[in-house]
Amino acid sequence: MATTAEGKTSMATVVLAKEFHRNLELDGSLKPRAWDVLRKLQMDEDLTGLDLKIPQGARDPRVRTARVTDNHRAVLFAAGSKEDAYYLLVAIRPHDEAYEYAGKVTLRLNPANGVAEVLRDTAPLPDRPWSKPTASDDDRPFLLPYSSSELEGLGILPSLTKQAIGLRDEDALQALCLEAPAWQACALLDLAYGESLEAVRRSYAREAGTTRSLPTDSNDPEQLRDSLSRSASRMEFVVVEDDDHLSRMVTGDFATWRTFLHPAQRDLAERHRKGSFRIAGGAGTGKTVVAMHRAVHLAKRDPTARVLLTTFTVTLAAQLEDNLRALADEDVLKRIDVIGIDRLARQIVARTTGRDITVVYGDEEERLWERAAAAVQDLPPSDRAIFTPRFLAAEHKQVILGEANANQQSYLSAIRRGRKVKIDRIQKIRLWRIVEEFVHRLRVDKKTTFSLIAAEAAAIAGSDRLPQANRYDHVVVDEGQDLSPAHWRLLRAVVQVGPDDMFISEDAHQRIYGAQIVLSRLGIETRGRSQRLTLNYRTTREVVGYATRILEGEAFVDLDEDDESTRFYRSLLTGPRPELQPAESWEEAQDLAVRVLEKWVSETSEDSLSSLAVLTPDWVVSEKVLRAMKKAGIPAMVTRIDGPMDPRKVQIATVHRAKGIEFDRCLVISASAEKYPPRNVLAKSAPSEHPAIELESRCLLYVACTRPRRQLVVVWHGEPSKFLPFDVDIDARDRGQTT
Repeated sequence: MATTAEGKTSMATVVLAKEFHRNLELDGSLKPRAWDVLRKLQMDEDLTGLDLKIPQGARDPRVRTARVTDNHRAVLFAAGSKEDAYYLLVAIRPHDEAYEYAGKVTLRLNPANGVAEVLRDTAPLPDRPWSKPTASDDDRPFLLPYSSSELEGLGILPSLTKQAIGLRDEDALQALCLEAPAWQACALLDLAYGESLEAVRRSYAREAGTTRSLPTDSNDPEQLRDSLSRSASRMEFVVVEDDDHLSRMVTGDFATWRTFLHPAQRDLAERHRKGSFRIAGGAGTGKTVVAMHRAVHLAKRDPTARVLLTTFTVTLAAQLEDNLRALADEDVLKRIDVIGIDRLARQIVARTTGRDITVVYGDEEERLWERAAAAVQDLPPSDRAIFTPRFLAAEHKQVILGEANANQQSYLSAIRRGRKVKIDRIQKIRLWRIVEEFVHRLRVDKKTTFSLIAAEAAAIAGSDRLPQANRYDHVVVDEGQDLSPAHWRLLRAVVQVGPDDMFISEDAHQRIYGAQIVLSRLGIETRGRSQRLTLNYRTTREVVGYATRILEGEAFVDLDEDDESTRFYRSLLTGPRPELQPAESWEEAQDLAVRVLEKWVSETSEDSLSSLAVLTPDWVVSEKVLRAMKKAGIPAMVTRIDGPMDPRKVQIATVHRAKGIEFDRCLVISASAEKYPPRNVLAKSAPSEHPAIELESRCLLYVACTRPRRQLVVVWHGEPSKFLPFDVDIDARDRGQTT
């Protein structure tokens, strides 16, 4: 506890580095002891048990180590002044490693942009000439067509620029970036992927609109405070605000990449806008992170504002609500409603009408469509071949209920956007008779569907009957590609058109629940107000590269009808290559899965087993895998809608249930031709529907393979899915390798 010039006491400022936070994630058992160290640093560095020491021969005189356990020490910098002390926690390592690490690191404020950096004195990079090799050495163009002085002018370390300007291979640049401070690595990759020098300078340089001088002295508390407040510094450091914030940071399970934002992410989350705004990007590019930070920022900015954070899947909605607790205190959280879109619709209808709501879905809804079609006697055989339950349900949801007034006349004139199977006006009239029969049967049974509830809620929200509890100042939508037209009409109605009214994240490559939609046709205008995210913060480049190749050969468009490509997706993370493991039978596939999980469990702390997952195509496979895991003595559970994940159990989840969730390691099982695309669904569908079913299945497999942060294993038995890329090593077992 420091003493000011006036004799008052003040708590030291604790700053957590990304590396420190990541160390706690890897070994959750250290969290309680780390909390103790941090609290002692806040109060008094001389408290017994902290055991602060200066490593001999340290390059930075401010570096210290502190006891966490008998076997682990924290590495930190004691900066600032006695009256205004700062402690920057940068790592937790085993005892000897901590001292070795502490002896090699230095803290500085980058002289080019004032960004706080921890520099590591690692082994020198292989020497290369400052001038670029001649083009005759390699026909490929240089990745960075800039001079060393131009890169150094951005603040890039000379040792990095010396290497980077001569590189033609993207993998070599990725490897080089692993040795760089985070913002410098991102800057180099941005330049390599086509960003201009000036655009990169703006992204990572001094804050827009600031007139204060550039901070360069990390011993000056004011300059250090200025530096740590800059967006590029906040990629690597977070300043602890109070005890509650510290507890959420250290003892919670909030992933590192969700806490430390890239400047572009922070700008998206915090910038004021004149209207609705949309972000697009692949799995792991931080869309959900930005959406959560956006909701918190809007609630903090205006203490009277009410914010809705919504998404399609129930599991993701529950996780969003849980993760928000790591970002905001209770006063802010009570003004953010986190609720799944179908639950919101049901809530509005129930509050307005007071009636009990029984929803049919899945097989029961399919049987109702079959009976409704059978009841229409004079349908020609050609129409019966097209009007399958799947086709009828989708036509009802995407087209008929997409109109503000769902009647026959509006349907006859409706544009069937995103529907691949063409039908004429006469067929529409016949189909409408089936819809009338379907709705009649629901009314007789006093039941409804999720689609009908959404349409009814949208109609209520567009009238003066909308309950006050469901009126919002801001709406934030995650995974927007899965919402139906009725969902969008509902959301448009619960918030008035105006500044910062709607914030939407989407990924067309993960569209597995609905057809293509154009927001502008539903009263939501984001053209000219959108941005694409391409840098992956969650998943290794090996996994990203494999997963994106599943999508090859397909064209995708976003919610504004613009092309969406995976071409520029990239990651700073690296890890094992995905492994493909074939099996002759289902029993052998189960045995493979058990052996992989046994090894993973042995390498994972007991209270972090939920970071491991087996992803399945359906509930039947999930239950089979659960029985196999239990028989092998592996603690496991099937991930459910209505319950939290037990951190001490491996998660077994269908890919639909896992959508929007991340794991450290994933085993995707039953990636076979029978399941992707599902032969049973194809058999019940008209041939004209098969392309849409195959595209949905391809996207589903992409979703499965983008869930792991670090390691992916894909297992199938019999014939593999035709969507799987096969230019990675298959069956590592045959070469004596381990997973």
